Amino acid sequence: MTKTISTPVENKTARKFIAFIEEFRKLNKEMQANQIALFLHVAAQPDLTIREYSQRADLGDGGTITRNLDALSPTRKVLQKDPQTGKQVPALVDGYGLIELYEDAMDRRFKRVKLTSRGVRVYNTLIQILGS
Repeated sequence: MTKTISTPVENKTARKFIAFIEEFRKLNKEMQANQIALFLHVAAQPDLTIREYSQRADLGDGGTITRNLDALSPTRKVLQKDPQTGKQVPALVDGYGLIELYEDAMDRRFKRVKLTSRGVRVYNTLIQILGS
């Protein structure tokens, strides 16, 4: 027999989860779960290296972590069809603007990640939703 959730406390919890998800849908209705998880990892512990976030979010090295970081950054690189030549050319388009990458002060080979001011605002909104 399946238990039906109907108590006010449980419904309030479900509404919080829905509001949490809606905050990300405001940024982009097609935002991927990996991107949300990566954003939350950066918010939970900023200033780690890309490799450390890749391991924490289980996104692997290379393309997957890079695509997700690019999407969360202010701008991202994509290939677009050039209208004159019909060839795919690199272009910069707007990202979500939630994180930024910066060089490690001790070793410039490493990039570290932190929230942008917009990312901090989104995270604070999420905290308010869960705390209400």
